Amino acid sequence: MAGILDFLTDVGGDRNLSGEFVSIVASPDCTQQDLLDFFIAKNYGDVTAADVAKIMTQRDNIKNDFDVPQNVDY
Repeated sequence: MAGILDFLTDVGGDRNLSGEFVSIVASPDCTQQDLLDFFIAKNYGDVTAADVAKIMTQRDNIKNDFDVPQNVDY
């Protein structure tokens, strides 16, 4: 199965995938389980809880760096 490196490679070339990812991460209700479920649903089943914890730590940076409005709807 694909892991976090595969996802990072794919997300750069897939506007829909990146939009879905940023939408989930930008959601104020996003949990680690939401992200794990997202990765599993997108066939990145080797993404670990540790990978997701690192993403969760960077959530504010992701939202700010990509200027994601609070009520974004892709």
